[in-house]
Amino acid sequence: MAVVIPEALARLLAASSLAGTRAGLTLFGLALAARLGVISGLGGGSEWMSSNVGLGILLALVVVEELAEQDEDLQALVDLFAYALRGGAGALAASSIQAATVEGVAGFEQVAALPDLPDWGAVVLGAALAVATHHLRAQLHEQLSGLGDSLLSPRTWLAWLELGGVLGLLAAVIFAPALALAFVVLAAVLGLVAVLVKRGAEDRLNRRDCASPDCKARPRVEASVCPRCRTPLRVERELS
Repeated sequence: MAVVIPEALARLLAASSLAGTRAGLTLFGLALAARLGVISGLGGGSEWMSSNVGLGILLALVVVEELAEQDEDLQALVDLFAYALRGGAGALAASSIQAATVEGVAGFEQVAALPDLPDWGAVVLGAALAVATHHLRAQLHEQLSGLGDSLLSPRTWLAWLELGGVLGLLAAVIFAPALALAFVVLAAVLGLVAVLVKRGAEDRLNRRDCASPDCKARPRVEASVCPRCRTPLRVERELS
């Protein structure tokens, strides 16, 4: 039997996951929709987001976040902060949209309330989904780091693809939440597959068993010493 996810829950899940990819852009999109009257009833004390000051703060966050996404070194420096930022954004997105009402657009009038989900439940669920999404994409970006510079780097293209995807899915979160959630799940599955494939290829092509029979480590072929047990190893490939 098919499982039917209520539109309100699909909207909450999708918005929380998008916050784990682009925190500022997700919150700015929700706030702008509220400001334009497309949605109303933002909960969780989030009404400030649709004010002039709130929109300005969120727009500045969007710019800073996008600049950081283009710099691998900066991403490594602010990694812990990024988890906190996107976890908080996921909690805020979930709490603000769980009782929101879609209105003002012909053909899309619908109430998106989740009366059975308490505010703290939305906050916890939103934060957890955002952190999980950020962790998965961080693993994927880590596998792609160092493969090229600027436009030759697949990580650069992935960052732009994510940006375009978030923009498109923000509209779908409001008007077609089930479709948005389906794309979020598909992106997560594809990202997980990509990470596993890259790690499998890395293990097969660039690693070997440690010379010590008691050590289960898989040092790189360029290593002269096992990083775990410090056993001397034969260098199978010189660093270029």
